[in-house]
Amino acid sequence: MPIKSVYIDNNVWDFLFARQMDLSVELPADRYCLCMTREAEFEIPPIPEEKADLKQFIQEAIRSCVRTVPFFGFFDESLPTDEQRHGGFDQGRFASLEELDFINQQRTTIGSRKKEKTKLYPNEADVSVAARSFESIVLTLDRKKGPINSAYQQGGQIVFLTEFDGSGLSLMEYVEAKIVRRQP
Repeated sequence: MPIKSVYIDNNVWDFLFARQMDLSVELPADRYCLCMTREAEFEIPPIPEEKADLKQFIQEAIRSCVRTVPFFGFFDESLPTDEQRHGGFDQGRFASLEELDFINQQRTTIGSRKKEKTKLYPNEADVSVAARSFESIVLTLDRKKGPINSAYQQGGQIVFLTEFDGSGLSLMEYVEAKIVRRQP
């Protein structure tokens, strides 16, 4: 079976932590490449101190089995070095035409004023992870109207974990079942 890229939406960390799920066991590296977007990295530092255990859980998962995969792009002069969204040569991957079309389509949903805590524009992280669903699998709990739901409606490989607990399946079985049903 070919290795599939699986992107973790930021809201999934609480879900995994509450169930003490080890991603390296649930979605093994011989079958899945576990990824996060560059924008998702910005959402971790603002996690409050009262959730230190969650933050440690996330950081351990990132160290052990989740890698950040930005889209290829050049330095954005309007952003500080530590807030760059794209990766340069040997860092970022090329976006597909379908991913770029989705990002362009969603541009109007991204706000114009950065949030102070995350340094992200409103909906920026959602657009970034949603775009990945046209080439990869995205795990999320976000069913509300917005970029992720829009990508799902357009055929993106979005797996909503909201019904996982009642499924009786392992995470891998659940993801595979949801993706198989989405195939045309």
